[in-house]
Amino acid sequence: MQAGALKLKPATKDYIWGGTKLKTEWGKTADTETVAECWELSTYPGSQSEIDDVRFKGYTLSKLLEKYPEFFGEKVKKFKVFPVLIKLLDASGDLSVQVHPSDEYALKNEGEYGKTEMWYVLDAEEDAYIYYGFNREVCADEVKKAVSENAITTLLNKVYVQKGDFFCVPAGTVHALCRGVTVYEVQENSNLTYRVYDYDRIGKDGKPRELHLEKALEVMDFSPARTVNEAAVKLVGDATVRKLVKTDYFNVKEVRIRGEYLMYSPDSFMTFTVAEGNGEIEGGVSFKKGESYFLPACQMYKLRAENALIIVTTL
Repeated sequence: MQAGALKLKPATKDYIWGGTKLKTEWGKTADTETVAECWELSTYPGSQSEIDDVRFKGYTLSKLLEKYPEFFGEKVKKFKVFPVLIKLLDASGDLSVQVHPSDEYALKNEGEYGKTEMWYVLDAEEDAYIYYGFNREVCADEVKKAVSENAITTLLNKVYVQKGDFFCVPAGTVHALCRGVTVYEVQENSNLTYRVYDYDRIGKDGKPRELHLEKALEVMDFSPARTVNEAAVKLVGDATVRKLVKTDYFNVKEVRIRGEYLMYSPDSFMTFTVAEGNGEIEGGVSFKKGESYFLPACQMYKLRAENALIIVTTL
């Protein structure tokens, strides 16, 4: 079956740090006033993205995988669970300082996979920044003391960001998205997060948000962070392609299309989110900023645009 490109409808999440940009600037819809995250490509239980196509009415991504495994390609078969989760995040407020465990630790202690992730900065307000790892070598006792004194951020590497920046965040790296940053996030299919520090905030339930400091200290990388954003750039037909991050779970690149761009993968599905502009996929499918599409494996896709930017993920 040749399905062609399938538009995705995300699951939405509203947390205390979320804002309105995903609705007002990225075309998302939700019952809540603010939206913190849109889970664009997700098979995670209770938070699945849906197929927004009349041919697959009522299908979640998991149901599509069950009914049409050939759409996902051979590479998916080597994973026990669907390997990747893709989100858009709008940080209207600071996210907690946090860390994610490795697969080894998570499988042993939590019964699910850990989380390595990457961020691509879709937009950033003036002087917006993130915290990424430590700014020098530290130890567990020093971290615990800093958390108790509300001083943990003095140990962290503060990185000012702008549109187009990207970061690989390996498991064990202490990090936080901060106010004024909108990102495209690709991660392992896991929801394990250990909060290290949360600014003494009160959650929507009226109680302080839970911290997981002891677990965080068990998985934390205490060495200073390295935040070099280097990427190979090449011309592919009418497109400029920048290779961003490649891990065992995902391969992410940025593509600027000025004319035509061919997409094909023989052994993995592809997915893309539109970061700028608009265009069309041959066959009558148009795309615009904020939309995400699932492209079944072993099919050729011809995209046309005058000047559109897409972020592409494969396995």
